[in-house]
Amino acid sequence: MKSNMNKLMDSVVDVVLQSTENVNIGTSERVISAATGTFMIWKGLTDTFSKPSNAVWELVLGGALLYRGVTGYCSVKNRLNNLERKNKDAPKGYLVEAM
Repeated sequence: MKSNMNKLMDSVVDVVLQSTENVNIGTSERVISAATGTFMIWKGLTDTFSKPSNAVWELVLGGALLYRGVTGYCSVKNRLNNLERKNKDAPKGYLVEAM
């Protein structure tokens, strides 16, 4: 029974963590994002009638996290890396006051 469960988990992880050309997050981040996104989508679906305003946000954020985990691409991380690279390459200027 345990070996069947391990085989099933390995096949699910292989399908979810397919490599694409625009991957900019690590495997552990992808697994955590996919799991958290799935939980938030489930929570949003269960809260749909009791707390509709919360459910909308849970579904939106859960979908974004699930997308991030499945694709391996995070646009926020990409922009932060580009900004960091741009600031690192920018010439440093110093202000000198004259008396």
